[in-house]
Amino acid sequence: MKKLFCFLLLGITILCSLTAFAQEDTPNARQARRIFDQAYDMFYGAEGASFSYRISILGIYSEEGTGWYKGNKNKSISKKSIIWDNGDIKYILRRGKDIVEIHDPKVNKKDKLLQKFKFNREDFYYSIAKKNDDLVITLKAKPDAKGSMKHIQVYLEQNTHKPKRLRIKVLSLFWANVYFSDFKAGGIDDNLFVFPREEYANCKIVDER
Repeated sequence: MKKLFCFLLLGITILCSLTAFAQEDTPNARQARRIFDQAYDMFYGAEGASFSYRISILGIYSEEGTGWYKGNKNKSISKKSIIWDNGDIKYILRRGKDIVEIHDPKVNKKDKLLQKFKFNREDFYYSIAKKNDDLVITLKAKPDAKGSMKHIQVYLEQNTHKPKRLRIKVLSLFWANVYFSDFKAGGIDDNLFVFPREEYANCKIVDER
């Protein structure tokens, strides 16, 4: 009986492995992953990228602004704040309060909540489809994925593969949407990520490190 149970367990394990492999190894899945990697590398590539964004969650929360990425550096401007992160030090200007906070960007990597939303490309199955004038890449989390993001949809321009929209299903209940416009890859100056201290000499500096 014990041998039979072990045999059945082995069979189930093999079947699950073959099913997972089948989901990954199809022409559609390979195409989806290839195009997704191109778009991802365009966004987070060594030459950097700039874009305008609008975040919408059920009409309850919304935000819009402009962002820049280059390697481990980033900058964002919104109505409430301006953030300069040069990879070593993060400065946050709280607009309307004349306060500039100093943070260690590496500390965020240890934050338990942020870790739940850490993205690993290998944690998902990929598929692709055309919808109107867009390419839509769907990412569904593998059973052993550790993050909280289980279902993601990425809308790309068909010809350029520039990002247009990102949908993330939250708690399996509703979708969070991020809309992109004016996307440009490359040509990002490193000086963008340097906090211009002289321009905010009258602000109170609060060191949160």
